[in-house]
Amino acid sequence: PKNTWTWVDFADSACDDGTPTGIAINRSDSKNLLVFLMGGGACWDYLTCGILNTSSHGPFGSKQWEGSKGITQGSVLDRSAENPFRDYNMVFVPYCTGDIHAGDNVIEYDGGIGKKKVFHKGRPNLVAFLKRIAATLPEPEKLVVSGSSAGGFGAALSYDLFRTYFPTAKQSYMIDDSGPPMIGDAIPKDLRATIWKSWKFDQTIAPLCLGCSQDMSALVPVLAKKYGNDRMSLLSYTQDGVIRNFFGLQSGPDFEKNLRAVVEKVLEPQPNFRYYVVTGDKHTFLGSPGKTTAQGIPLWDFLKKQVEDDPSWQS
Repeated sequence: PKNTWTWVDFADSACDDGTPTGIAINRSDSKNLLVFLMGGGACWDYLTCGILNTSSHGPFGSKQWEGSKGITQGSVLDRSAENPFRDYNMVFVPYCTGDIHAGDNVIEYDGGIGKKKVFHKGRPNLVAFLKRIAATLPEPEKLVVSGSSAGGFGAALSYDLFRTYFPTAKQSYMIDDSGPPMIGDAIPKDLRATIWKSWKFDQTIAPLCLGCSQDMSALVPVLAKKYGNDRMSLLSYTQDGVIRNFFGLQSGPDFEKNLRAVVEKVLEPQPNFRYYVVTGDKHTFLGSPGKTTAQGIPLWDFLKKQVEDDPSWQS
């Protein structure tokens, strides 16, 4: 039914515990489509997956969706008047794989004191979802791929995958909320190597961006060039307290220095990429865009200009 949220189970999907998950969809009469990838941390070894629990776990099915539907209120998934996506078809993709929606591995982590089997199946899940979404809503006039935190990283890492399922979308956009693609060792070398191996990014990310194993920011010019007519954006706080901890307990000033390096050296040279950076150590924006204004520009206005192809759209 239209204009109401409906949960759809996918038997060919898996959370980190092996249980199947699905998506929630809210249809409309529009020919535009917004997909939002949920956030929820990440994990890559026995310590993070089995003890510290630094990522959201499964199960995530209809029951969990009913308990979390409040996420739509005031967010990019709300049909409120100020939301530029209010008339779009909307799809909510949950997060329960610990791999920023981009891994493809089943691994048993051995911590010496115990073992934990984890299904890092973010990428195969997206493939399963996209087959159905593209069949249900083919050839959208506008496609918006968005996500927050782990979902922000996922939106960037999976953007190419989305575009393969919607090659004829008249216009396409990517909104990466709080998933900054840091340069080189701003993401510590050992951490990069571990997640690359644990999530098998050699299978999911390397075919598009081989250099990303050494420098995650290398993805930006790849996407910007391949999809030169698409508009892409990064939203971030200058000293995001959550992301900097995941990047090795960086201090606020260190994180800000690394973020500014990405902005100036990687994003600004791309003609189709913009950024919206807000002072502070908070985390994520798309859950309540109406609460944020930077330099006199409301976030809703920034996003509206992005997806309406306004020539005055600026970082």
